[in-house]
Amino acid sequence: MTELIRGEEWRHVTPIDQADLAGVPTDAEVLAEARRRIPEIRMSDLAIRLVDRAGQPVRGLRVRIRQQRHHTVFGCCSGSTLAGSAANPAEAARAKHFLELFNGTHAKCYWDERWHQPIEKEQGRRETALFLAETDWAVANRIEVRGHPLVWTVDKAIPAWMRKYSYDQQFRFLEHHVRSMVALAKGRIRTWDLCNEMLWEPSLRNLPARDWPHLESMDAIVDYIAPAMRWAREEDPTAAYCINEYGLETTFSWIKERHHKDVTAAGQRRRMVELTQRLRDAGAEPDAVGTQAHGSKWFPMGVVWRTFQDLALAGTDIHVSEFWAHQSDHPAPEGRSEQQKADDQAAYICDYYTVAFGTPRVTQICYWGGSEAFFSHEGWRTTPAYAALKRLIREQWWTDTEVVSDADGVLRARVFHGDHALTWTTEQGATRAREVRVTPATRNDPTWSIA
Repeated sequence: MTELIRGEEWRHVTPIDQADLAGVPTDAEVLAEARRRIPEIRMSDLAIRLVDRAGQPVRGLRVRIRQQRHHTVFGCCSGSTLAGSAANPAEAARAKHFLELFNGTHAKCYWDERWHQPIEKEQGRRETALFLAETDWAVANRIEVRGHPLVWTVDKAIPAWMRKYSYDQQFRFLEHHVRSMVALAKGRIRTWDLCNEMLWEPSLRNLPARDWPHLESMDAIVDYIAPAMRWAREEDPTAAYCINEYGLETTFSWIKERHHKDVTAAGQRRRMVELTQRLRDAGAEPDAVGTQAHGSKWFPMGVVWRTFQDLALAGTDIHVSEFWAHQSDHPAPEGRSEQQKADDQAAYICDYYTVAFGTPRVTQICYWGGSEAFFSHEGWRTTPAYAALKRLIREQWWTDTEVVSDADGVLRARVFHGDHALTWTTEQGATRAREVRVTPATRNDPTWSIA
């Protein structure tokens, strides 16, 4: 078996363990149920009473309701920057396509990582230009930003200079890093991946003794995540904080034979729920649990459904934090043309999003990567997956309708959660417009004077 970079052992590809398929419903059953539930959980009744200056109902007024933004975050990590879009026409085209589909992106803040600008590869020299550029582009385009990640205790993400210090000093450096990043983006980043991959990796204290899969005790995990949660919330109490994990869908069957450890996906889901409760007991409950939902394979929808059902037991929101579906991971590529494989990829992505959107606790669905799946020809063109997902998010799950106020002057419509623009024409021929936000938690029955 090829040796991989420490922290990327999940890249070993194995068939889906049959134990992970036991008792799960079929794809058709899961998708049918998800499609049935979407109108129930993602839409609300809107009832706006229209009155004139005298407070009398305005009857028979035709109003168009057009959605502007989704309440659910549909994100993708491969956003742009203002400078990049301005300097490169192809990048500007890609950014335009991006914004026509997604309403969220990532700002990456690896303390140290090889593939992205590290924040502090050299001690005391903090580099945040790219992180801020990604944040600025998102804010300028009114899309949500997800900061990724604040804490990730794996060799490749912890600066090498930390090793010369005692654990107590390392912990103080970690606190400084977390507080600095959250304070830097306060009010602009809505969601943070507070901790990455804690169920597979050692705590900071035990990093020198890493033995993957490193299954720390709950006490050891809580000992470093609970303080990190408090540091972050002290800097920005308005943001949401997620604990983010992989390997929750299917079991890495080779682990038992090679490492003599009995680690299953079901067991890791149970540990995620237990960790959430332990953090809750410590006064550091996360706002969400995240499944990365990738692992060099495409998952049956029954497995996806069961993962969400088990994670819902944590009692928090669920984020799909790093989903991807590469064509290279196609489960049966033999005899399929390139176009057929692209169409299969599009269908799988849409199926996954449908199951996620049909799950009540899922509030964010974020695609990791995106360039291969959604954009081609340096960004000038889009792919079948882009077109198919756009039909779902911006057409099927999108409100665009006309309604007429009734005898009581009330406009009634069932709309998807999000921001909506309402437009109408006055008797004098002028166009008027107002906006309304519809969420699961708001009352949607205002009275408007439109005189």
